[in-house]
Amino acid sequence: MSSEKFISIGVLGSEKNNVAFHIIKEIFIKSGFQLLNNKNNLITILAKENKFLLISELTPNTIESIIKLNFHFDIIIHTNLKINDYENHFFKEVIHQAEYIIMNVDDKNYRKLLAKEVKGIIVTYGLNRKATITTSSFKFANNIQFNLCQQREILGLNGIRMEPMEIPITLNLIGKSNIYYSLAVIACGLIYGISADEMRNILSNIKGVFRYLEKIQDEEYMIIDSNCNIPADYNTVFEETQNLKYKNIYIINGIEIDQGIYTIKDNLKAILNWQPILNVKKLFLYIDGKEALLKNNIHLMLSNQKVDYEIFTDLYRCIHAAMKGLSKSDLLMILGSESLRECRELINQLIIN
Repeated sequence: MSSEKFISIGVLGSEKNNVAFHIIKEIFIKSGFQLLNNKNNLITILAKENKFLLISELTPNTIESIIKLNFHFDIIIHTNLKINDYENHFFKEVIHQAEYIIMNVDDKNYRKLLAKEVKGIIVTYGLNRKATITTSSFKFANNIQFNLCQQREILGLNGIRMEPMEIPITLNLIGKSNIYYSLAVIACGLIYGISADEMRNILSNIKGVFRYLEKIQDEEYMIIDSNCNIPADYNTVFEETQNLKYKNIYIINGIEIDQGIYTIKDNLKAILNWQPILNVKKLFLYIDGKEALLKNNIHLMLSNQKVDYEIFTDLYRCIHAAMKGLSKSDLLMILGSESLRECRELINQLIIN
């Protein structure tokens, strides 16, 4: 077993800002670890008394430099990968050297990462009944509730054997994808030695990741903020919110002039495709500049659609207009890229006033 004084955790993913990476950091910080270093948000070093943790995001852009350091991880966590990344020999190499490999067994491509013989213990997670860490049931509302099932004994890094168990979990998050991220995180925590009860308490108050299906208000009405750049981002958000309980949906959509007219139109088409499915009552479109031609193009595109909308070039006015129409149990979705980063601060100002 590895020294308990220094443990390294690597999170595999195709993109940076991996949700599992951020939740793992939050889990350990809430369990008493102090943040010592957070270099470029890719490598985090935490400390608790005489124990140290290194947590790293491993993407196609960063994995090679790690391999060249001849650095071996105690725990490797497999999360979302693009199809081409399953052939990345650097990913296969870190898995080959790891002491524990946490794999999403619901991903049909996961075995490709195990083509090279591994030295460590494989712990699987997913909704598949064959997974070591899975759920016996789950339901979505304005949070996620499920029964966590550990189906087989796990020998942790500390040498303690964890017997099969089942406990209820409530996540202060939304979306099916966050079930997968939470199962991966729970597997990691159990292997390290955090008790299931402690993780259950932490997960019930977890904040999640900035601008990824993030709840920034959940009282009389709910406000969700999510970074969206291309149609696939919008489709993912809408798919994840289908199971929420709400009365009406209103959308603030950020439109950035430098996105280009084709991307802007494609993003709006994605919203319009979901509009009747989700019962979207009104769109509040914020353009980050005064561009008459773009505004006219949007009017032409939406004029024949059965959708109510307004266009703004002032973000505060846009948010104010959207929020004043909210009623009990309504849902306001803030969808867009960099132009909407200040929304949280402006919303807080409006709520206080």
